[in-house]
Amino acid sequence: MFTFGKKISFRPLIIALIFLLVVGSPIAGAFGLWGWAAGIGVFIVVVCVYYPGVLELEFNYIEITDHEIKYYDFRSWWKRVLMVFMGPMTPLKSIDLDEIVSARTIGQEKGEKMPVGMAIPASNFIGAFAGAVSTIQNLYWIEIELENGKKIKLSLAHDKAYNTEKTVKKAKLAVEWILADKKKEDH
Repeated sequence: MFTFGKKISFRPLIIALIFLLVVGSPIAGAFGLWGWAAGIGVFIVVVCVYYPGVLELEFNYIEITDHEIKYYDFRSWWKRVLMVFMGPMTPLKSIDLDEIVSARTIGQEKGEKMPVGMAIPASNFIGAFAGAVSTIQNLYWIEIELENGKKIKLSLAHDKAYNTEKTVKKAKLAVEWILADKKKEDH
């Protein structure tokens, strides 16, 4: 069995709620209900705009077993918004390995290392984006093609940002694993 990425947690929802309180509370002290309206507006932006845009980069769990591949389905914006609220209860979609006709890795094998420390002190706010930026610099996927011609790209960027060599090697082994039954059928 192979696993990549990390599972969705309630962290995005908790951060959105913190923004609601940090923005809404002080403004409400000065302007009453308008402060809470501003806090709710920021909450909506974080939940409906920011996190759906970066969810696949930060939480892209993939599990490959003898019989199937399980992964998060990020195809629609609405599904991503629901994932923020469902957190770890978000269901994984599965594909039977028998439905797969081909698999390959795509993306550059060379990677950008995750920043270990910064030369100048930075706030936690800026530090929170370091992982997302590093993940964007390390785009890498396993692409599978199904019998119906549909192609699905499973992102490995999160793992590659933290350990490039290990992730590339593990991805190639996973592709061999996925294709093992196909090679037996060809002979």
